[in-house]
Amino acid sequence: MNNFINIPEIIFKLGGTGSVSKLLNTNPSTISNWKKKNKIPKSYMNKLNTLMREKNLNIYSEHKDNKSNFYIQKKSKFSILIIISGGVSCYKILELIRLFYKNDFNIEVVLTKSAQKFITPLIVTSLINKKCFTELFSSEEEENMNHINLARNKDLILVAPCTANFIAKMTYGIADDLGSNIILASDSKILIAPSMNPFMWQNKATQNNLEILKLRGVGLISPDSGVMACGENGTGRLPEIDKIYSFTKNYLLKKEGNKHTEFKNKLKILITAGPTQEKIDPIRYVSNNSSGKQGYALAEEFLKCGANVTLISGPTNIKKPSVNKLIEVLTAEEMLSQVEKNIDCDIFISCAAVCDWKLIPYTMKNKKLSNSDKLKKHEKFFFKLENNPDIIKFVSENKKRPKLVIGFAAETENLIHNATKKLNEKQLDMVVANLIEKGNTIFGEEYNKIFIIDKQGNIEETKKLTKHEIANLIISKSLELHEKIYVKNYYRKSVAI
Repeated sequence: MNNFINIPEIIFKLGGTGSVSKLLNTNPSTISNWKKKNKIPKSYMNKLNTLMREKNLNIYSEHKDNKSNFYIQKKSKFSILIIISGGVSCYKILELIRLFYKNDFNIEVVLTKSAQKFITPLIVTSLINKKCFTELFSSEEEENMNHINLARNKDLILVAPCTANFIAKMTYGIADDLGSNIILASDSKILIAPSMNPFMWQNKATQNNLEILKLRGVGLISPDSGVMACGENGTGRLPEIDKIYSFTKNYLLKKEGNKHTEFKNKLKILITAGPTQEKIDPIRYVSNNSSGKQGYALAEEFLKCGANVTLISGPTNIKKPSVNKLIEVLTAEEMLSQVEKNIDCDIFISCAAVCDWKLIPYTMKNKKLSNSDKLKKHEKFFFKLENNPDIIKFVSENKKRPKLVIGFAAETENLIHNATKKLNEKQLDMVVANLIEKGNTIFGEEYNKIFIIDKQGNIEETKKLTKHEIANLIISKSLELHEKIYVKNYYRKSVAI
């Protein structure tokens, strides 16, 4: 007998003790003995090796056994368990599974009984070339304790679509099927993509349950708005599959930090944040109420993804984030100068609230006063407005324009119209729009509600989220757009060649 890597894992991935005993035409007790001793006879080595190749299993080891020809594949990028709960949008998850599989993710899938009303385990199996799990108790797998094994050693558990019923079960710890047992037994990060009728989504019970899950650290991919399968219009649609994939990928990259990242030392991000100050005299200046919190949150979350982040910040009263490069400025002209020096980047995000004007003091005889001398109360003077440079327009029209230019628009009325106008006039790829009103003051607050508008005319509205949640949503959307531009440019170059 020879020693091998994690024999119990191999048997589990081949379907369990009962399944392997049938495949090898031997007794279940023999398989159990292999698992206990973590050993297997040479005579069965080739058979198991063949079975693993057929099922394209990802078994990996920290060491090599040069004496063995046992089939070992390299470790996949991430290990994900997808729980599909019952909803009309179930069929869309098949495309998500295909995307994960295509991009070398190690995937396990659980189908709830309700989900099986819409799709079958056979369809899932054909996509991932391995068993799709459905039952909490199985005569073939009684020794494996599926809800424990499936809950362990996962980078992420994704519930998609996640119904109102499954959200309620997660909240109150109900464990009446395989999926809900896995959630209770898991020590992995959990992410949910809800999908349900708009009234079910807005119901206080659902919203209260979501708040409890958030406090427990469960991640949320907010549903989209639009016409539902039932014919009603509102929020509750399963987000587009590309969005779920990008969000999940970004979520995993953030979780892994520098361990797993395709962006490290590759994707360069330039962000402006905070207000600017325009000097009137040595004591006074003109500024605004921007706290810098949203720009700092973006910088921090991009850094967690492994991106190379340069932050240009106006004066703020909050703790400066740890980034690759931090540049502090005061005026709009100073900010423009630093943006120009660091314009060699992939994504530029103009989150700073740049003062639109300088206030230049003049005597009543129209003589310009120096801002080096303090203005006296008894003196008569007036101010002329002088426009500050348009930083984001400068970036958009620059020969070294980044692949993606993103702006912010804070408005008090006609939000969508004014934000879209800014998007077009400044030649932006995306704009994040805020409506400043009594219930959404924004500046200095921890929460915000935004609209994301891209140049294709797509508009996405969020509910009130923390600024770090908004940062992650913007990052997910940014990476999605960046990837599309990259693929498009690559295709053009290929055709040209």
